[in-house]
Amino acid sequence: EEMCQAAAWLYKATSVPQYLVDAKAEHEDTIPWGYDWSDKRVACQMLLYEITSEPQYKTEVTQFLAAWKSPNDTIYTPCGFAWGGSINSTYWASARYLANVAFAALMAAEDGIDPAENRKWAAEQINYLLGDNSHDGGCFSYEIGYGDKYPLRPHHRAASCPYPPAPCTEADNL
Repeated sequence: EEMCQAAAWLYKATSVPQYLVDAKAEHEDTIPWGYDWSDKRVACQMLLYEITSEPQYKTEVTQFLAAWKSPNDTIYTPCGFAWGGSINSTYWASARYLANVAFAALMAAEDGIDPAENRKWAAEQINYLLGDNSHDGGCFSYEIGYGDKYPLRPHHRAASCPYPPAPCTEADNL
């Protein structure tokens, strides 16, 4: 995916046709499970759609987002948080994956792909993460330090250790 993205960005910056040829050659026409450091297919697909306006790429992006928005493919909490399912198995670090997919939905909206629906869904998901939810009395933000109620001891070394100069030990992460 990195090669596809790199070639697509180089094409956008230079208009050198070979970069577009390279991006298309590196493109994978499968539905990604998510959008993160290990799977950037949807970013490549979106860039190729921006560059070419070819419907194939729009379809791939649409299918990716449809899987995340579908109650048949994604498990939603009672309050509306999309956190995993058959296509997007994000049971671990679900907020991270969801925020990335919400970002992809906003990018798609900017590219004219179901703009109203994608903006609405992305806003609902990000607002949930920031505290617009009914978790434990409502307004629980999953962003550390945002709002009045947020995780105090998350499973993340950088966020669970004491402030320097105090040392960070394995006990801080339990």
